Amino acid sequence: MDIHQQISQRIRELRLARGYTLEELAARSNVSRAMISMIERAAANPTAVVLDKLANGLGVSLASLFNGATNTQPFNPLLRHAEQPVWQDPESGYIRRSLTPQGLKTSTQLVEVLFPAQGRITYDLPQRDQAIQQQIWIIDGQLDIQLGEQCYQLLQGDSLAMLLDHPIIFSNPSAEPCRYVLAIEDRKTP
Repeated sequence: MDIHQQISQRIRELRLARGYTLEELAARSNVSRAMISMIERAAANPTAVVLDKLANGLGVSLASLFNGATNTQPFNPLLRHAEQPVWQDPESGYIRRSLTPQGLKTSTQLVEVLFPAQGRITYDLPQRDQAIQQQIWIIDGQLDIQLGEQCYQLLQGDSLAMLLDHPIIFSNPSAEPCRYVLAIEDRKTP
C-alpha cells in the first residue's frame, strides 16, 4: 500500500472511530466534505496544510496521519530505508520520510524532511486541545521558522525545541534545499 492510501485509510479510520460523519469532520476541520471524501478514497493528494486541518479536526497530530491504518501484522522494530514511508507535499514540494517503525507504541515520532530551496509553508493553527512538542535538528542548509511572534534562523547543526501552540511558518530563503530531522512528541494521539 502506498503512502497516499495509508493516509486516506488512517483519516477514514480516525473519523469512524470518533463517530464523525463527513459533514461533522468538514465542520470541525474547515475542509469541504467533498475534499474529505476524495482524500478518503485516495482520489486526491492533499497538501500538508489540508492534512493539518484534518488532523486538528480529528484531535490528533499531523504526524499521526502518516502512521497508516491499524496494522494487524506483528511489530518489527527494524525499519529499513527502502521501507520508510515517503510523502511529498504537492504545494510546497517538501519531502517527508517517516523514520519511526509503524506499530511502535510510542508518543514520539522521528521524521526526516527535505525542504526545497526558496520553499515556504504556513500552518495557521487554530487552538488545539493540547500543544504538540517538536524538536528540530538541521542536518544541511538553512531554515527560518516563525512561531507566533518569535523568529529563528537555523543553520547546519542548530536545533530548536518548539511547542506548537501558535501559527508557524517554515521557510528556506537559500538557493539550496534544507534537510532536517523532527522529533515529534504527541501524548494525545492513540
